[in-house]
Parts: sequence; C-alpha cells; structure tokens
Amino acid sequence: MSHIMKAVIIDDDPSIRALLANALHRRGYEVVVYHNPKECPLYSFDTCPCQAEKPCPTIIISDFDMPNVNGVEFIETLREKSCKCPNIALVSGSFFSREVLERVSKLKIKFFAKPFHRSQINDWLDQIETQKGQQGQPDDGYRVFAVEDRPPLQ
Repeated sequence: MSHIMKAVIIDDDPSIRALLANALHRRGYEVVVYHNPKECPLYSFDTCPCQAEKPCPTIIISDFDMPNVNGVEFIETLREKSCKCPNIALVSGSFFSREVLERVSKLKIKFFAKPFHRSQINDWLDQIETQKGQQGQPDDGYRVFAVEDRPPLQ
C-alpha cells in the first residue's frame, strides 16, 4: 500500500473490537476503536469533514446491537451527512426483520454474521486493497458488496 489506510471500528464487545483491530493492524491500517457510535467524531459532525478525494477512514466496521444507536441507524446517519468512506461493513449476531434487511441492502454495505471467521474479514480487505491498488485512489462512490443471504424473520 502506498499510503496509510485508516479504519474505524465501533463495537460494544471488547473481544470483537480487539479481533478486528488486530486483523487490521497486521495489514498496516491505522485503527481507531469506539464502544459506542455516539463517541465516534464522524457521528457528531453536522457534515462529513473529509475531502472528497481523501475519505477520513478507508473502512468503517460497525456492530448492529449497541447502546444508544444501532449500527444501521449509525450508518444511515453517516450517509445522511454525506460520509465519503467507501467501505462500510456491519457485523451482527442478530437475525433481522425484513425491514432491517431492506435497510441494510439499500445502504450497499458488507455484512458479516457473527460468528464470523477472520478469513472472511481478510477476503473483504483483500478485495478493497486490490481495488484501491488498481485505481490508485479512492473511488467517487461507495463500493457495492453483496449482502450475504440470511433468512428473514417472518
């Protein structure tokens, strides 16, 4: 990688935060972790503070079940503020209603079901890093990753 890639992790579970942070650190990412979405400065700004050609973080990984704000609400808020982060993922051990699955799908984010394997995270990072290497800089929009199939709750 030619420049430092940055990651933001938001998860109230210290073991998941540590697992994700270690995986990203090993790959050379600068990582910032928060246990509550409201602690993340990106959430508190009125608009995204990043320059269009250089997003603040390269990656945001958020848990779904957290205090105060769930992960979908957090990501929707970032998008409303024109967050320029091109790679956003949601992790969750919960089964979602059809409504929540539709919201996740509209956000065009990566989804990891808990328990997930470190190889799943590494495969996603490989894809991101390969695309960045081919482009030389972040793209203008959000990357679209398929939401993994999960049976919706009826």
